[in-house]
Amino acid sequence: NRRVVEDAGFIVREVPVLPFTDVDGRRVVVPYVNFYVVNGGVIVPVCGHPADDDVLALLGEWFPSREVVGLDVGEILAYGGGGIHCITQQIPAL
Repeated sequence: NRRVVEDAGFIVREVPVLPFTDVDGRRVVVPYVNFYVVNGGVIVPVCGHPADDDVLALLGEWFPSREVVGLDVGEILAYGGGGIHCITQQIPAL
């Protein structure tokens, strides 16, 4: 739970409710939290939802030293259900 994670020294951030959108006739959630942190940047899944710009701005506040870029992942959402973070399967160094 949140307290355990914060007690371990992590910062917990809350993202507004993830919206649903229609992609190729399928109702899918827009997985903003499935972003990928790269050297100097953050790649955020977007798909033309009105909330895209708000989330990009929010992540820009959380990652002020990185360039936050939205990547349209409509077909990935509709047919794979995943996002950039899931697809890349990176192994972070802690």
